[in-house]
Amino acid sequence: MVYVIAAAIALFLLYLYYRSFDGGKGVAFEKDDPRLLVAKQKARETLPAFWAALERGDPADENFMLKFNLNHGTGSIDNESIWADHLVRREGRIFGALANEPINPAYRIDQEVEILPEAIDDWGFFRDGVAQGNYITRLMIEAALPRKSENATWA
Repeated sequence: MVYVIAAAIALFLLYLYYRSFDGGKGVAFEKDDPRLLVAKQKARETLPAFWAALERGDPADENFMLKFNLNHGTGSIDNESIWADHLVRREGRIFGALANEPINPAYRIDQEVEILPEAIDDWGFFRDGVAQGNYITRLMIEAALPRKSENATWA
């Protein structure tokens, strides 16, 4: 229950931070933007550290999430990057609950979905309250207007 409350608080704080940007629409990138490709590659290269932290179960580490393309493997040409939490690995497969309201009408928030490893674009969690991973999020903040991102810091 403590993790659920902590996750809700963390998501709410991230939402408030996101809403502080002008327009409230986030930052969009072209699919082939080199900065985005580098951020995704860094996340994939460091994914073993994410899994190790999740499996370790250290109480200082919380709010584990994966960002992935919800439409990967569906035949859709549209990417939908979305966060999943409540992650579990069963029988060599990854499952999580959608942490955001999806655009794709076939899904709903909190729905458990299978996450294909090749669809993973980013990961994140908090260690002692400091964000870990979140490579695409970092890029989004850096790409935001300088006056809005100048106070952002990461571990």
